[in-house]
Amino acid sequence: MALFGGWKESGFHMKVLLIGVLLTHLGTYMVVPLLPIFLKVDKGMTIAEIGLILAMSPLTYQLSSLFGGWLADRIGRRGVIAVGAWLNGAAIAGFLLFDTVWLLMSMGLLSGLGVGLNTPSTKAAIAAIASEEDNKTTAFSLRGVAANVGIAIAGLLTYFILGGEFSLIFYTATGLYILSGLISLFMLPKGCGEEPCETVPVKAYMEIFKNKAFVVFSLVSILIWALYTQLALSLPLRAEDILPDSSVVSLIWTVNAVIVVVLQTSISRWFIEKAHPMNVLALGVLFIGGGLGSIYFSTNFYWLLASGVIFIIGEMLILPTMDATVSRLGTAKMIGVFFGLTNFVSGVGEGAGKFAGGQLLRLGTSSSIPWLTFALSAVVISGLLVALRFWEPLRFSMGRKNEKPERPTSASFWQWIFGRRSPAK
Repeated sequence: MALFGGWKESGFHMKVLLIGVLLTHLGTYMVVPLLPIFLKVDKGMTIAEIGLILAMSPLTYQLSSLFGGWLADRIGRRGVIAVGAWLNGAAIAGFLLFDTVWLLMSMGLLSGLGVGLNTPSTKAAIAAIASEEDNKTTAFSLRGVAANVGIAIAGLLTYFILGGEFSLIFYTATGLYILSGLISLFMLPKGCGEEPCETVPVKAYMEIFKNKAFVVFSLVSILIWALYTQLALSLPLRAEDILPDSSVVSLIWTVNAVIVVVLQTSISRWFIEKAHPMNVLALGVLFIGGGLGSIYFSTNFYWLLASGVIFIIGEMLILPTMDATVSRLGTAKMIGVFFGLTNFVSGVGEGAGKFAGGQLLRLGTSSSIPWLTFALSAVVISGLLVALRFWEPLRFSMGRKNEKPERPTSASFWQWIFGRRSPAK
């Protein structure tokens, strides 16, 4: 495919985007697994305060996603991507520097603002470069592999090189975000790439809400995100209760990321390419619920690791399926807005999920109630997704695109990144 045709034009720009994805995920996952522990141990926050601080980010994430998606379509993507990266880097440094709950909540808000600008603009740029339908799912799979390479490196860097030292970890993560912003600003094309940036009339935006399939899918995905976000809060807090050295929890994300890089192709071939997207999402939600529920029985690192592996199987089913589905339900000229709305929806789900999870975990990680709630919620959400498959507007929308997407192997990702060959025929 022309998309992956070497280190020039669209192929080069896609590589720049994926390097940015790798760097931002590397920076994020140096911090995310340890942030609840850091807030509890170093900042003296209660579990309820930790849940509240972590819930702040999705609040601005929602609004800035809408603005970022619109702005990316209006003036171009590279500046929006870069500013988003720099704001999130500043927030990570702020978590280290500030001590009061109100300032830490402000850093959560700033982080959400940065991620909301960066993520939908990056996804819109990827979707625009991968303009052909056969390319889109491949491109988003490559994005997933790049993200998980960053996550894998993050755990190794955090635990073995930086030794769990919070100040080094947070400042290094800030530097990675600064670097990512600079790369995006100077190496991505001006404007909207090959196509001119256009002002979309307000009336056209209102048409989005007439897309029943997209609207209902978005509403159900709020529940998916509310459940998905629980791992980042609950597993570190459980680890802090049962492990002598809780910083080792970062290695769980490393192992999970390696699993994604190695197995995403097989998961896609065995399930995603052969099953209806709603069935894939339903199965993924059950795995996520199973992974969260099993944390209750954990007594050591290896059990926590096993719970994380169960969870990551669900993630491999859910994330590429959701991105590809939004790309298909959206329209090309407003793809940034569609991804902005999708990020808004995920922010609603994550914010509600972190707040609810924080309240449930106030009962203690040894109580069965939080973990049972997570597991039963997964069953309910899975049932909704299966029912949604038979809803006529969604059946019609999904039936318009009958491609069988290709999924890159981890080997093809590395060969493609270094320009040896194309991952797609």
